[in-house]
Amino acid sequence: MAQKKRTDRPYTSADQNLLVKDANIWTGEGFTRGSVLIENGTIKRIARRIDAQDGEVINASGLYALPGMIDVHVHLRDMRLSYKEDFASGTAAAAAGGFTTVLDMPNTVPPTDSVQHLVEKQKRAERKVRVNVGFHAAATSENKVIAELAGAGAFSLKLYMPKPIAPFDVNDNAEIQKMMISAGRIGVPVTVHAEEMEPSQKKARVNNIQQLAKARPPILETRAVHRIASIQKRTRCRVHFCHLTLASSLGEIRAGSPRTTSEVTPHHLLLSTKSLKKLGWKAWMVPPLRSERNRRALLSATHAGSCDIVASDHAPHLIGEKKQRPEDSPPGVPGLETTLSLMLTLVDKGILNFSILTRMMAENPARIFGLRSKAKLWPGFDGDLVLVDRKKKSRIDSSKFLSKAKFSPFDGFPTKGGVVSTIVGGTVVYDDGELWDKEGSGAVLRSRFFE
Repeated sequence: MAQKKRTDRPYTSADQNLLVKDANIWTGEGFTRGSVLIENGTIKRIARRIDAQDGEVINASGLYALPGMIDVHVHLRDMRLSYKEDFASGTAAAAAGGFTTVLDMPNTVPPTDSVQHLVEKQKRAERKVRVNVGFHAAATSENKVIAELAGAGAFSLKLYMPKPIAPFDVNDNAEIQKMMISAGRIGVPVTVHAEEMEPSQKKARVNNIQQLAKARPPILETRAVHRIASIQKRTRCRVHFCHLTLASSLGEIRAGSPRTTSEVTPHHLLLSTKSLKKLGWKAWMVPPLRSERNRRALLSATHAGSCDIVASDHAPHLIGEKKQRPEDSPPGVPGLETTLSLMLTLVDKGILNFSILTRMMAENPARIFGLRSKAKLWPGFDGDLVLVDRKKKSRIDSSKFLSKAKFSPFDGFPTKGGVVSTIVGGTVVYDDGELWDKEGSGAVLRSRFFE
């Protein structure tokens, strides 16, 4: 546990100094023992020994300092869906999970499909967020709207193939290409939910979650990845494929254009259709869980470096909503408070290592989405870091989540390695199970792709 010499304030602020002493600091290649001095929100100095400064001092002896984790795929809800999650509860969950920056998806009510709605979300978030938050916007075929969304700071245009968020003909290759050309000219990426749904699959009548999952077979992902990747080659657009479930998808993207990148989630890496009968609605998400064979292949490909990003796809719902009949149960599971501890457990088991973990959960997210001052513990970079205890043993307990979604397909799952402290811009936001900072202390980020 980090022992602190605290100021008389209940939380630190970005204009105070923060000294993290005697941590095992991630250098990008390994760990080295030392201290990190953060001044005015920025890493000022890293050295073996730094004398105590005015401000807060954290004794991090025995702990491991990692760059603040970045989750590029979360659903913070809020607005008219704030009963499921709001910016305050969602970013509290992020802090508890070791994430210092998250990017919110646009399928909200109202959707983030115009500059007006994007700015409305940004202003509302400024009053409530505890960590850094940026926003994706909905894909549109209107060139003017694309330019306006990029100018207002959208981090990507989300192409949701099963059900477009804004009016968009996902079956028209020419319309997709037009959108990608415009996005590529401006410099904003396109993020893709790659499932090529057919009308019969969208209206499937089922009796249980297993049948619901079978109605969205792997071939839908394969077709969608191939089609979008083929269109992308005719443009200069960068395309990021979200929550892929197949090693073959990772392989096609890796072998294709250098402007395409990939993402996987912990639930697709660690759970399979074997879990559906037992877990039911707790494990219902889209794309759905795949066979055990596919799961193992996905994990192996991720271990081999074929994947760019691990993201939570944090998608909170109330339990009462999830427990409806299968066809009415909304897909999605919370993940902000479990993702890092699950990945640390894989590191402890030797399935992953810290190079892979920090690359997929910090460095690549920062590079792909233009977060230039983040993801490295170097002087001049933002003072975003997480202190973890590699020896911490626990079991996931969703009843203790800070998220409003009090369920998880990983309930009872044993973990080794957990978050002790989360520091955002030199401010201690979360420590030893408690929130330390106030709502609105986080920053709303705006993209800088087109500068």
